[in-house]
Amino acid sequence: MESHDELRQRNRARRAALDDAVLEQAASALAQRVLGLSEYRQARSIAAYFAVNGEIGLDPVIEHALSQGKQVFLPNLDQQALRFAPYFHGQKMRSNKFRLPEPDVDSGDMLAPDALELVLVPLVVFDADCNRIGMGGGFYDRSFAFRKDPSNAEPVLIGVAHELQRVERIVPQDWDVRLDMIVTEQAIYR
Repeated sequence: MESHDELRQRNRARRAALDDAVLEQAASALAQRVLGLSEYRQARSIAAYFAVNGEIGLDPVIEHALSQGKQVFLPNLDQQALRFAPYFHGQKMRSNKFRLPEPDVDSGDMLAPDALELVLVPLVVFDADCNRIGMGGGFYDRSFAFRKDPSNAEPVLIGVAHELQRVERIVPQDWDVRLDMIVTEQAIYR
């Protein structure tokens, strides 16, 4: 069985090789699945991200959420965890230490992870049991570690990915936070 690092490296390369037309089609198909979820329709505060390096895009979901009056938040690095900054059209952005775009706001305007209702979580590798392997920094697992307690049902954590990122089985680590579901351009896993 491949190690987490080997799976991560292989799937990052596969994802990065996708051309713009495939990425645009995948983002559109993913959006149709996400917008149909009752968890999405009921949520008023949603965390998303801007796709980089072949990640499945969330632009159609973000645009829909904003048009429906939902609050959209993007991750901001805060030491070793994440906080979530409000995003709206015309929002001033900055690059973080990983050169990823994040809203340029004061820390007082950010939400803690437990204040969100729905989080669309990026990932590199997943299995049908809703286990994920991320980029390796542990930011999402540390930020949402409180979800390991069954009494904490919010926010709903939905992994989003290309179907080609699915593997047969991931052996989760003790610190891994299992997702509530994973949505790809082709399927929904619960």
